[in-house]
Amino acid sequence: MALVSRRETILGAAAVAALGLSGRVVLAQAASDTKMGHFSYKIGDIDIIGVHDGYWQMPLSPGFIGNAELEDVNAALEAGGHPRDIVPINFAETVVKTGGRTILVDAGTGGQLAPTAGNMRQNLEAAGIAPSSIDTILISHFHPDHIFGLMGKEGNAQAFPDAEIMVPETELAFWTDPATRSNTPEDRRGLLDRIQATLGSWENVTPFAAGAELAPGLVAKAAFGHTPGHTAFVVSSGSDKLVIAGDIANVPALFVANPGWHAAFDMDKEMAEAARRALFDEVVADGALIAGSHFGFPHDGTLSKDDEGYRFEPMAG
Repeated sequence: MALVSRRETILGAAAVAALGLSGRVVLAQAASDTKMGHFSYKIGDIDIIGVHDGYWQMPLSPGFIGNAELEDVNAALEAGGHPRDIVPINFAETVVKTGGRTILVDAGTGGQLAPTAGNMRQNLEAAGIAPSSIDTILISHFHPDHIFGLMGKEGNAQAFPDAEIMVPETELAFWTDPATRSNTPEDRRGLLDRIQATLGSWENVTPFAAGAELAPGLVAKAAFGHTPGHTAFVVSSGSDKLVIAGDIANVPALFVANPGWHAAFDMDKEMAEAARRALFDEVVADGALIAGSHFGFPHDGTLSKDDEGYRFEPMAG
């Protein structure tokens, strides 16, 4: 992933963002109004609420998937019910209510990437969740579509000043490392500077280690590769399990069906592929639900093996 200047980050960061227990579970029927941008269900006794932030229609370019022919990518889009030459990027977040806490997983685009995205806060309110009631925010990684919702459109004022913001320690270390900055051309340091001014400086930011239990029934799981500290979150209650997978894969028709394809926005493509395959195999073996940040909407559903790849089936809205 190429780092960008602040101007490029604010005006064109969609390109950066798009350039992240044993036992069987019975697929829950979501209580939803997906036209309003939210749906809900339970994992055991834990409440899960899916929230839509918006979408971006990204023109398909020859370099988008480095190890696949453009015609094969278009064929995969068509097989998934999508138009050719357009990559449909949806943005969605997950709220977890457990242990008396209301936890938001990733913070969305903040309306700073595309005019068709930035609806998370209004959809939270439509779901009956006041943004001020969110006491914890878990961040999977530091790409703009996951962190810009933490900060104002102009400047770096906190959008959730009373929430504890929990971030992967490996991710924080990379993006705030002086060596990362010195190895990045000066005109491409805008995102680094903004991260340093916010997540690198705010007093309500708490780093966590992979494997840590962050709340009752909610554990951080290393899924490195998309970024150096990219992290998934596993929610478990009784025999039910949900994996909130962040950007382990993007559009299901492309990267779930073809887990060996390497997206332009995976920073370490071989590591990202290995993490993707391992996580998918675990989800299938455990009969877990999976939620992907860019899996459409609803963005939660089941995963199954399908020839050399996998098939994602979204839960009924």
